[in-house]
Amino acid sequence: MFKTILLFLFAWGIAYQSAWAEERAYRFVTLEFPPLEFTGEDGEPTGVAVEVVHRVMAALGLQVSIDVHPWSRSLDRVRKGDADAIFTAYKTPEREQFLDYSNVVLIPQVIALYARKDSPINFNGDLLALQDKQFGVVSTISYGAVFDQMRNQLRVQRVEDIEQNFKKLMLGRIDILISNIYVADWELKKTGFTKHISRLPLEVERLPSFIAFSKARDLTALRDRFDKELLRLKESGEFDAIVAKYDLTVPPDIQ
Repeated sequence: MFKTILLFLFAWGIAYQSAWAEERAYRFVTLEFPPLEFTGEDGEPTGVAVEVVHRVMAALGLQVSIDVHPWSRSLDRVRKGDADAIFTAYKTPEREQFLDYSNVVLIPQVIALYARKDSPINFNGDLLALQDKQFGVVSTISYGAVFDQMRNQLRVQRVEDIEQNFKKLMLGRIDILISNIYVADWELKKTGFTKHISRLPLEVERLPSFIAFSKARDLTALRDRFDKELLRLKESGEFDAIVAKYDLTVPPDIQ
């Protein structure tokens, strides 16, 4: 009889924990990176990636709240297990130590260079050919392996956000700005700098960005469910419909 009671309590405990896990609100973090993720006029997170994440979690029947922070703080929160997941994150060896990356690409991204239209700068695909130029970067952002591996060989000026870099480019304090094209093109339209600044023709790199789950939270099962629903979203055309709302052209997934 005692064994029966223990087995019942054990089974009840597992069922209770499972139900609690399904009902609790997950907490994801991201950064100000419009139009992919940013704080809207109503103070709530919005953007392409935010809408996709909300759509996936809703389809799974799970609640999620999304906090927008400076990138370094968001990384720190998932590293400590204070947040369940982070997006949109490039995959790096250092981050893989504390993040369990999705297997399905969240947003494929394109990295390119920007310069003043009156600048004679020409990019032939070799960053080292531009060693005498001043590059503007955002201090906490990775720009993919191609640029990051050469960063120490280039003349780099760091700022806190891309808007500061565009102002420095307009004033001639830097020669080149490197950025994800979605963010840079969005900022150019917002500021009206399109008359003076343009994207150089050759891309630096195309690379995938992901949602990644905190290893401190042991969420591999959620990651797998998220992957399955994200893939369905892409195959059904729902993903493309969300992207179209923001007037973006997103390349095919890059693994």
